[in-house]
Amino acid sequence: MFKKTAIALTLFSLSLTAVAADWQVGGGFGQLSDSSDGDDISLNFIYGSVAYKIENSAKNFYLMPELRLGTGVGDDSLYGAKIEVESLLALSLRGQYDFNNRAYVYVMPSYANLDLKASYRGESASDDSWEFGIGAGVGYSLNKKVSVEASYETYDGTKLLSVGFKYAF
Repeated sequence: MFKKTAIALTLFSLSLTAVAADWQVGGGFGQLSDSSDGDDISLNFIYGSVAYKIENSAKNFYLMPELRLGTGVGDDSLYGAKIEVESLLALSLRGQYDFNNRAYVYVMPSYANLDLKASYRGESASDDSWEFGIGAGVGYSLNKKVSVEASYETYDGTKLLSVGFKYAF
């Protein structure tokens, strides 16, 4: 049901285009960490993103649907097993407020899929799950096209920290 709601919200937000909108692409580096079961695990990943910035009548406030795709670049071990990120897929709907000094803040509910692989003594197993999460971040526009940002998200006890950039067309 949530998947249908997320799709409906995305389509609805796309229909709210009032004056102008622009496409953005980006990328970055992130770290997933989880210690909810008493075992600490930390995994690194890189990601690419595509977003659509929707301007509306409220000056300096924007909605931005965003799709992020990532893959692991670092692994961790747990009880001798090697754990790594196979893939990350996240769909977010960001609410962003731009300050006059080129800085901005945002909040974003997200629906994400994380595919993990565990390997131990030549055997391996994969598992993936979809989770709803919430996040917030800050950014700074270096010029009209390029911005840098940092964000924090949480998905059912899993923390995600990321830094990245965006390029606007």
